[in-house]
Amino acid sequence: MKIKQTFPYTSTSTSATTCDENATQINQELQEEAAPPKARKHRRSLKDENQKLKEKVAFLQEQILRLQADLRNIRRRYDREMADILIYGYRQFFEKLLPLVDDLERSLKMSDHNRNFVAFRNGVEMIYRNLMKLLQEEGVRPIQAIGRKFDYNKHDAVLSVKKPGVEPGVVVEEIQKGYYYKDKILRHAKVIVSK
Repeated sequence: MKIKQTFPYTSTSTSATTCDENATQINQELQEEAAPPKARKHRRSLKDENQKLKEKVAFLQEQILRLQADLRNIRRRYDREMADILIYGYRQFFEKLLPLVDDLERSLKMSDHNRNFVAFRNGVEMIYRNLMKLLQEEGVRPIQAIGRKFDYNKHDAVLSVKKPGVEPGVVVEEIQKGYYYKDKILRHAKVIVSK
């Protein structure tokens, strides 16, 4: 039979590490006691400063976490507001457009009962003027084409014809109006250009 011998100061590596840490701490305390008072005071002030810096780092880390949370909340709110703008952004425009639809419906009803073409035309012309006024208020305006030099940025040439007395490259007829929206082209004008 073998007897296992154990010694009180032999242990696992964890206990050895703890012993090493304790020995290091005792060694530091002995050195501090042996050090001159000026060095002890300096060491103490460094420890105090170190503690203050640790507290400041902890405070700043907490601030960073709070700011990150605030930023996430702001992004969510911004995304939600942008989605609302995309979905409901044209609501005001459509509200302005509805009276024109009402006018067109009234004109169509009146044309069923009244065969007076002039009155019908005048009513449609009034609706057209109101619609153009509404579009202008929203930043939509027609591109002037007839009599102007052909500009591929604004015009789409559908046909070119010889026209006496007109120099080549001038728009002589407009098939479909073009429009700006603010400062951008909304739709190019379809035109006939002189050769």
